[in-house]
Amino acid sequence: MPRLSKYSSDTLPPFRAVRSTTNRTWDFIVAFSVISVIILLAGIIIYLINELFQAAAENRKDIPGTIIFIIIISIILTLMIYKVIYTRKERFTTTIIDEKGIHYFNRFDNTVVNEILWDNFVRSDLGKKTGLLTAEFDIDCISYDSRGRKSNGTGIVKYFWKVAVNEKEYIHTDFFNASYLLNSPYINRKDLIRAFLLGLAHYRPDLTINPCIFIANSIDGKDYTFYPNTTFWKTIFGFIFVLILAISAYLLYLVAIDYPHSPFQREALEKVFHDLF
Repeated sequence: MPRLSKYSSDTLPPFRAVRSTTNRTWDFIVAFSVISVIILLAGIIIYLINELFQAAAENRKDIPGTIIFIIIISIILTLMIYKVIYTRKERFTTTIIDEKGIHYFNRFDNTVVNEILWDNFVRSDLGKKTGLLTAEFDIDCISYDSRGRKSNGTGIVKYFWKVAVNEKEYIHTDFFNASYLLNSPYINRKDLIRAFLLGLAHYRPDLTINPCIFIANSIDGKDYTFYPNTTFWKTIFGFIFVLILAISAYLLYLVAIDYPHSPFQREALEKVFHDLF
């Protein structure tokens, strides 16, 4: 089966290593949310323990239900703490794609979690189901549309390919995200995917690639550049977002002005909105 790109190795764009860029905003939001939930669960447990002692002192009949509730919440809390603290060193935070292959690092202890060299890639058993995956290309993907139906590149949720490490073959899956804190998305995720595809073209031109991967990431399969319309649509969506904010602010202004105020308060509100907009 031929590759998507018609370029030879001499006419391909030069390959440059790419290192993932961490999305600090996402990490902060998720970390804050997780810590808040942990504190909330711990507070509920303390409250229920206090209620348990009061129920015992008053000989109420809801003691068994309270105990079961405490056990359930304690299990949830323990699993969350285990996932956040004790498994963080087993997960990768940084992905680097270079001339040797794909490297997964953990910045917490500065170690290599996993490494897949270009030589580790092998041909897939096309059409054969392996677990829940059936490869139609050597480098394949699973994609779904907005209704949850399988599609051709509209929404890729997982990339997968076959590798052989230490004479052991297995299917490797990748999201091109960090594997901690709800698969933290990289800011330069599409740059990583482009580097991955270009690396395959340079170092493993014998492997076939699902064209949906190029389509879903707006990458030209000939010169490996991003389609110009990607920037156009981002600009359109940005404009719509700003427009919605402006309309919301104007409606808020109308409500604030129409609400009964003293002349001084009304003048102050008008001055605030005038200074802002």
